[in-house]
Amino acid sequence: MAPLRRDRPGRGSKPMKLLRLLCIFVLMGSFAGSAWAEGAEKRIALVIGIGAYQSAPELPNPPRDARAVAQALRGAGFQVEEVIDPGNRSFATALRGFGIRAAQADVAVIFYAGHGMQVGGQNYLIPADAKLERERDLVYEALPINIMMGELAQVRKLGVLMLDACRNNPFVDRLARTAGRRASATSPRAWGASTTRRAIR
Repeated sequence: MAPLRRDRPGRGSKPMKLLRLLCIFVLMGSFAGSAWAEGAEKRIALVIGIGAYQSAPELPNPPRDARAVAQALRGAGFQVEEVIDPGNRSFATALRGFGIRAAQADVAVIFYAGHGMQVGGQNYLIPADAKLERERDLVYEALPINIMMGELAQVRKLGVLMLDACRNNPFVDRLARTAGRRASATSPRAWGASTTRRAIR
């Protein structure tokens, strides 16, 4: 995953760069198989932006970026569900509902902006109500990225996952203090991503 700059207010170009990547992948999927009639495919999107963390400083950019991406996707013919500052349960419910809808869609997109981190090679997305007082709390309070990928894989033709996670993650320092010194392969670390993953069925 390629590193991103730290979250800063006043930067407006990031959503547009991500959307340009999305357009490229949608076009690639359109030409990958038999030609689709223009406008015939069903396109859905789940857009998540988390900035109002209850146990960490607020992030100004993710909700703003999410709204900008959601607006642009609607303009491109996507049926968009926009979720701002979800807690763990709301996050999981939105993902489950998206997976059900994706099974009947030709193109499906997930955009996530907020905190993310990696422990032991596993990537996690952090809901707004996460406290993460110890490393094992990730199992109960965070969502493994594999869950998101699994729901996205239900789509008929093309699935795109866009991650925009902040590198300055206060949860990482907290978990590192409680876990003590560990090998770098398993120690918590933040990851920033400006990446697009696709899955074509």
